[in-house]
Amino acid sequence: MPSPPKPRIDLPYLPFVIDVVGQFPPDRLQVAFDPAPRPTTPDLDRLIAAEWDRQISLAKEHDRLLFNGELFRYVDHRVADDAGSDPTFHLTVGPTCYRDFVGTNLYNHHRLAEFGWHRFSNPIGTTATLVTADGRICYGRRSARVAYHAGHVHTFGGGLEKRDRRPDGTIDPFDSLCRELAEELNLRRSELSNLFCAGLVRDREIHQPELLFEAELSLSYGELNRRWETAEARHEHDELVDLNDAPDAIVPFIAACDLIAPVAVGALFLHGRRRWGDRWLNEAANAYRAALAEQ
Repeated sequence: MPSPPKPRIDLPYLPFVIDVVGQFPPDRLQVAFDPAPRPTTPDLDRLIAAEWDRQISLAKEHDRLLFNGELFRYVDHRVADDAGSDPTFHLTVGPTCYRDFVGTNLYNHHRLAEFGWHRFSNPIGTTATLVTADGRICYGRRSARVAYHAGHVHTFGGGLEKRDRRPDGTIDPFDSLCRELAEELNLRRSELSNLFCAGLVRDREIHQPELLFEAELSLSYGELNRRWETAEARHEHDELVDLNDAPDAIVPFIAACDLIAPVAVGALFLHGRRRWGDRWLNEAANAYRAALAEQ
């Protein structure tokens, strides 16, 4: 049975694993499409159908947003260290949908060993850590209307969707991310600088892969708040949250959050590793473990 990729970095007390870590600009992140459908079984199909019907009923009851949509799932990846040039991150994706995500990773993640990770939906998230012109790292607290991680601090963005595949067949995750940032924060791509992919992580609980990006903004934190208030998808977040872009600020911020998504923790750790190195990563991971022990 195929298994998940071997993590690049796996510290068992963190709520995520790191499959790829680096600094990949648009020309160093290449995405290929494999049209083969997600492998499945009759039992898994029945489980997905039953869970989707249950979640549709709950969404109507609690006035949450829930609809099916065509997504791209993780198939494979590799990082090529080409001689004389920077590494290139190659990612292969295939078709899936939000309904299958709900019925596998999201609400039946505890049955992974029974069905196998390769049969899960595994849609690829595309979310970003944003650093403002006045040195604030910014995330959002998700509202009660979203389908999952309601109330959690989370990175901004969404996931790779069918509409992200261009007529020539190419798929650009940077376009996907910038579309989501425009919808959620009313940001223009021209207001993002030093935009790159920081790597690929997997949530240790639901096992979903996430492409993490970083960008610097030309706006201050106050200006970003005002821009968010006019965004088309403002309702997806109750508030913006921020912290100082400093090595001693990250773990206390995580510990002070009542709810924070594993992906947001992973994004902060990747950001910290890039800014302050592997020694910071190991020290921060130990501090995170100690903070957990005190709770």
